[in-house]
Amino acid sequence: MRRFYAAISQCRVCRSKNLTDILFLGKQPMANSLKDGAQAAAPKSPLTLAHCRDCRLVQIRETIKKETLFSNYVWVSGTSPTTRRYADELAQKILQIAELKPAGFVVEIASNDGTFLRPFIKMGYRNVLGIDPAANIAAMANKEGVQTLTAFWNKKLARDLAQKRGKAHVIIARNVIAHVSELHDVIAGIEELLSDAGIGAIEFHYAADILEGLQYDSMYHEHLCYFSIRSLSRLLAQYRLIPFHADLSPISGGAIVLYFSKAARRLTPALRDLLAQERRKNINSLSRWKKFAADCLRHRTLSAQMLSPLRGKAVVGFGASARSSTYLNFCGIGRRHIQAVIDNNPIKHGKFTPGSCLPIVSFRAGMRMHPGAIFIFAWNFKEEIMKRCRQAGYRGKFLTAFPNKPSITEALK
Repeated sequence: MRRFYAAISQCRVCRSKNLTDILFLGKQPMANSLKDGAQAAAPKSPLTLAHCRDCRLVQIRETIKKETLFSNYVWVSGTSPTTRRYADELAQKILQIAELKPAGFVVEIASNDGTFLRPFIKMGYRNVLGIDPAANIAAMANKEGVQTLTAFWNKKLARDLAQKRGKAHVIIARNVIAHVSELHDVIAGIEELLSDAGIGAIEFHYAADILEGLQYDSMYHEHLCYFSIRSLSRLLAQYRLIPFHADLSPISGGAIVLYFSKAARRLTPALRDLLAQERRKNINSLSRWKKFAADCLRHRTLSAQMLSPLRGKAVVGFGASARSSTYLNFCGIGRRHIQAVIDNNPIKHGKFTPGSCLPIVSFRAGMRMHPGAIFIFAWNFKEEIMKRCRQAGYRGKFLTAFPNKPSITEALK
């Protein structure tokens, strides 16, 4: 088992050994390790949330090798219309802030299928490059015209790119910095490639939203860090990268895009306000996270109470995500509760969720099961999912577990 994971004894950002465990989520399978059969074994490792008393970073103790987690991947960015719309909006915002010229070099780290680089290309920017370690996903991006290297991002790669293509005017890192075990090598790579006048944009699932929405489903072995603006700024400062602006993002159930540069810029009112809110809400404190842990245990009990009256009825899930894996396994939800899980990503169809062993099916196949209730695991896309189900004629109940507490919603007529 030790060859499968290793537990850290010091903070991933400041390397302090002053870590306090907050919440044990049990032994969990790798959240994206979908299985080919219902009986296929799903190796598990502990999942322990800890808090650093020095830099206040909240983090997972257990680390699984990145090659195991990311070299062949099943998450694809572009399956959601909401995400595709947001990609256009984010590109426009970045262009506005960076004042990017037509020949400007744009790099995205962990670019997945190229969804967030495609808007730049459509607007006439050709010096665009994606970096992603998943060969299967990178091949999809290249096929769609988004030049993508299959590689893990690090300082050495950044140095090679700087020599071959020059410094980058924009570096984007969406939903990835929180996922990397070699944090310092990754940030050093950004510092290496970013031009003196360039801007970086890191998007991350925001600790404040995780706390306020009780989003423990976001905690899995791929997602190692749960950043606040304060804790991420501490990491950036070690590499002379200076935050100057932040925007709210509609992705992940509450995210922040933090903009930074090498040269100091005036802090925007938006960033000042968010930092003030962090202080006021006390989101970096150990006591606040201990309360979060206690609330998670109560949430598990409430989930069982919500599902109990539906035992024996056809309940179909929607969204075979990594987040749903943590929730299902933590709460002990399986085939006796859920008949199958619908997912929009065809790569997942015919496979089974890790640990909980639920079959993953297409939307059409799920609707043919005539569900008495649909449990929306991808709750951050709730409105989009409900609309699609209603358009298909579904008039039953919708269940959600997040944010905050399990709830049942009647479908609109």
